[in-house]
Amino acid sequence: MGKPGQTEITLKDDLPKRDRTDLYQTYLLYCLNGDVTEIPFGFQITKKKNDSEYILLNQLGGILGLSGKDIVDVHRSVAEKAFKQQAEVILADGQLTKAKVEQLNNLQKEVGLPEEYAHKVVKSITTTKMAAAIETAVTQGRLNIKQIRELKEAGVDLNNMVSKNMRELLFKKTVGDIFSSGTGEFDEEEVYENIPSDLNISTEKSRVVVQQLAQTRLSNSLIQAVAQLRQKNRSGVVSSLNDMLACDKAIPSPPLSWELPEELADLYTIFLKSNPTSQKLTRMQFLLGIHDSTADALREMGDRLINTAVEEEFAF
Repeated sequence: MGKPGQTEITLKDDLPKRDRTDLYQTYLLYCLNGDVTEIPFGFQITKKKNDSEYILLNQLGGILGLSGKDIVDVHRSVAEKAFKQQAEVILADGQLTKAKVEQLNNLQKEVGLPEEYAHKVVKSITTTKMAAAIETAVTQGRLNIKQIRELKEAGVDLNNMVSKNMRELLFKKTVGDIFSSGTGEFDEEEVYENIPSDLNISTEKSRVVVQQLAQTRLSNSLIQAVAQLRQKNRSGVVSSLNDMLACDKAIPSPPLSWELPEELADLYTIFLKSNPTSQKLTRMQFLLGIHDSTADALREMGDRLINTAVEEEFAF
């Protein structure tokens, strides 16, 4: 008879905290979503809850023995899930425009999510979608080193967005483009230092990749030049020979052999008429194995043809 009555009902010591927060969250979602009622013809209507339900929700928090912080965390978690679900729809293309920012701000206020958490959700969504877009662009060959540098300047963390394998693949493609540009240029500092630094890959490994690629492309460039010669495509011949020079700059080559020496002489003659620098012409003579006497004869023949053409042009 002298035992005092219980003045407070609490389940704090009877249920794990996870179970208590789950119960609170379930009733919170019930308050937010309302009752779903079936009506004739298979339709449903939702009846929103009134303020009395939130009074009961507050009492439930006390019964479950949740602290003020626990309750705030549950509300924020629910708001964050709701915000993320709709934000993913708004940011489906991964682009964050001014109109979308305003839409997201309104959504953030509507669900009651603190601004800092909303920003984290938006950043996570855009980063994930941008990473997927970048990976796809690299795979399809639609991304070059210039665009990579622009992304870095814009604050994009490529290390987290693009895998190491993809960055190494992009490096190989970039070097391949240099060896097939038709210019005959090869900038060692750009290829061996700047590009690996931009892609955050090993400079030592990059150098090996460049040399292996140059060695393969050099012989292929000669084959392509001969093919263009047989098709009487002079510009194609010059372009392929320039590619050969670019590969040779990366890894100096001994003179190349070919089964028909006269075709090598024809290649040299066409290259001679493209007005190359003396340095390029000398190196081309070496690579094609053209003797000095033959080179002089071809050069003299080219000069004679040019002079004849000029005389015919000005003949009255």
